[in-house]
Parts: sequence; C-alpha cells; structure tokens
Amino acid sequence: MRLLNCYIGLILLAISSLVMAKDPGQPIRHFYTNQKVVALTFDDGPGVPYTRQILDILDKYQVKATFYVLGISAKTHPELIKEMIQKGHDIGNHSTQHDLMKKWPVAKIKADIQKTDHILRELGYQGQITYRGPFGVNTENIAKALNELNKPHVLFDFLPQDWTPISADEIYQNIITRLRPGLIITLHDGGKRRQQTVIATEKLIKSLNEQGYQFKTVSELMPFAKK
Repeated sequence: MRLLNCYIGLILLAISSLVMAKDPGQPIRHFYTNQKVVALTFDDGPGVPYTRQILDILDKYQVKATFYVLGISAKTHPELIKEMIQKGHDIGNHSTQHDLMKKWPVAKIKADIQKTDHILRELGYQGQITYRGPFGVNTENIAKALNELNKPHVLFDFLPQDWTPISADEIYQNIITRLRPGLIITLHDGGKRRQQTVIATEKLIKSLNEQGYQFKTVSELMPFAKK
C-alpha cells in the first residue's frame, strides 16, 4: 500500500508539473468590466509609414491607444515614440527585436526587457510600461522574469489576423464578432503591408463610437485586470 501511495504521489507530481509548464503564469487577456470600454493596442512598431498613419487616425477621432513597441524599432524611429508620448498614448514593451523566447533563461529575458525599458525611458516616456511577449508566448521563465521586475504581462483573447493577406473588412469583422466590454484589441503597426490594418482601424473606431464604446489605454484599464 505504501509503495502504491508513493507511485500515486509521483504521478500527481508529474501531472502538476505538466500543468505548471502549460500555465506558467496568469497574463492579462481581457479586462473584467461591464462598461462599454475596450483597449486598442498595436504591436511590432514603430514602423514607417503605418505608425504615423495610425497616429493621425487616432488624433482625428481623439482616441488613445497602447503601442507595444520593439526596442530596436524605437531606437530606429525615435521621432515616432516621441510623437506617441506627446499625444498621450500608452507605450508598452514588446521585447528588443521580437525573438522567440521559449527556451530563454530568466536572466536573459530580464535583460532583454530592461534594455527596451531603458530605450523608452531615454526617449522620455514616463508612464507605466507593461509587457507583451513576442508571438503571444508565455513561459514559466517569462512569468518569473516579469514577476521579478513587477511588470504585468498583457496579452489577448484572440488575434484578428491582420498580418495575413486579408482585407480591411475581414480584419474589422474578426474584431466585431468578438466585441465585448473589456476586450483587448490587438493589431499591428510594424511590419510590411499594414495598409489594410490602417483602413480597418478607422472603420473600427467609427463603428465602436456609434455603438457607444470608449477606447481606453491599458494603463487606464489595469484596475479591471482581475475579477
């Protein structure tokens, strides 16, 4: 009986380890609120010419967004980061150069995050810098690194697939069919062929305004990160 209990204990321990490996932490994937608010976020920038086009649209409709930027791109296009700051947008950390960090040790992940944070601070950003892992990846080591840095990990429920060769209408429909209060909308201003994202952004803002939704930054919605 004692040997059987030992085997059972080992099996339960193995199952527990597998569960932990699959669910290393609890990133924020949506905000818990009944208010008609959403967070409009953009990844992989800043990029030319699309980031400025998106900034112009946001300015036109007086909408504030959150840009999850790459450190290398922020360093290449500091004028766009400064424009984001001047216009009151949130800026988040999307790693230094979008590497896949699945097998990275904690120390290397921390160093990468701190490098991009430093670039953003040097460019004058003073707000909270939340983090979004490249490719939406969350591992035990990423969770540990963020915990040590006391930095929230903000991901998403789904992706509208705007980096694929689909139309602006398809991008828009992919979001509208999942629309609900507290949604984190994730689009991309960095990379090639983002014109459909630019068009979809304006269409989305017009539609959500008509439906009574407000656009809030991630920092503004952080109080709704937990139930």
